[in-house]
Amino acid sequence: MIKKQHILLFITITFVSLNMSAQDKLLFLNGKILEGEILEQTDYEFSFQDKKNKQYSIDKYRVFSFTKNDKESIVYKYDTLAGNFLKVDDMQLYVYGERDAHLTYNSNFVSAVGIAFGGVTGYFMHKDQSFLYIAAPFVYTTLTLPFGTSIKQQNKIKNKDFLKEDEYLRGYDRVARSNRTTNALKSSFVGMGVGFIISAIVNN
Repeated sequence: MIKKQHILLFITITFVSLNMSAQDKLLFLNGKILEGEILEQTDYEFSFQDKKNKQYSIDKYRVFSFTKNDKESIVYKYDTLAGNFLKVDDMQLYVYGERDAHLTYNSNFVSAVGIAFGGVTGYFMHKDQSFLYIAAPFVYTTLTLPFGTSIKQQNKIKNKDFLKEDEYLRGYDRVARSNRTTNALKSSFVGMGVGFIISAIVNN
């Protein structure tokens, strides 16, 4: 009896594992991935159901490729009239770079400095009763713009040969810069709020 239960448990786990690994995927032109199930596709759109059973109609022009049964099929087409200026091979590298940046890049250091910088300016904004400090997050964010990005978690990149490709690096850099800029602005505003509250408590 116990042996039968173990066999049933093994079959159930195997079935669930296979079902999870067999998730369909849409890879968008911005490098983001949506997982779930492709319900239907036409020449112009996908009908898609995500993991939360929410259904979408997604225009194909937003999608680079879809993966079904672990097989990737590219829907992107080189067409300058439609604004698709990169050839398929180049666009594939660019989108893969974006995808890997979404999956691996973090700007923790920039965020930590942003919180500290915002905290100091928020403290003095309350203490000096000067709203000139409100520009500080924008100043900090601007200061981060000239700095380049680097791929630090190279062990998480599936194909190391991509690291030699310019289009891959451009795609990675675009998402990484966007991520860093957003986090710099958010973290400095959060820090400013915290600093303002601390100053209100300490100086009143």
